[in-house]
Amino acid sequence: ITTKSSLTGFTLNYQYKDVTSSEGIDIECSNGKGDGGSWPSDAAEGNYLVNWYANTNGTFVNGLYIDFTVDESTFDQKDLLVATTSDTWSHSKGALSLTFDHACTALRFFVKKATNLKDYTLNVTNITLCNVKKHGEYVLSSEEWRSVDTDANFTLYDGTDLTLNSTDYIALTDTKGPWLFMIPQTLTPWNGTSDLANTYFQITCTITQNASEVYSGTAYIPFGATLQKGYQHDVKLNIGKNSLYQAHGTKIIN
Repeated sequence: ITTKSSLTGFTLNYQYKDVTSSEGIDIECSNGKGDGGSWPSDAAEGNYLVNWYANTNGTFVNGLYIDFTVDESTFDQKDLLVATTSDTWSHSKGALSLTFDHACTALRFFVKKATNLKDYTLNVTNITLCNVKKHGEYVLSSEEWRSVDTDANFTLYDGTDLTLNSTDYIALTDTKGPWLFMIPQTLTPWNGTSDLANTYFQITCTITQNASEVYSGTAYIPFGATLQKGYQHDVKLNIGKNSLYQAHGTKIIN
């Protein structure tokens, strides 16, 4: 969601005194203007300061935080926007002004063959990013994530042979959604020497040289990163001799 026109709706909550609208008020949007909801009547009568919270695609819990889970189906993922504001009701106020921020990290992935594999043919049929946490709670008061948990795998490519060259990166996207939306977190890379753990790419590939098969099967590439809230990152995967491992930590090509 990057423009007013791409924001089609959100959920609105409020808090004042000890009163919370925990169910959420569904608001439809057109070109950045929302239609729906109203000021709580007793808050208006008492001239209370009302705290307003809004989000897209998350679930409000007790008006205190947003529960959010990243969809494991890559191109079904949704952007999470959040907004907060405070105001008191008056007869002249008919609307709220909300400024939305991105609560997730947006990632795009690109892949090519490293120059040290230029004498090899590399065909890829699947690329999956493994062991990234998909669930968390976004705390409205602190604007921070907590309780980030539940490892998941995200398929970045699955299809016919993708023949890679050593000069051009190929985007692992399609028209349904070029971005993956991840919960901000620190990804610790698999150490590449012991049994699989932490974060890595899992690749189904065939490597040949001079028409002879060198390797066919699943390969693994360690991956580490710090995913920051509100950032967009391009991840460029350069597949080469120094990064391709088997599951127990042996390099595929020495």
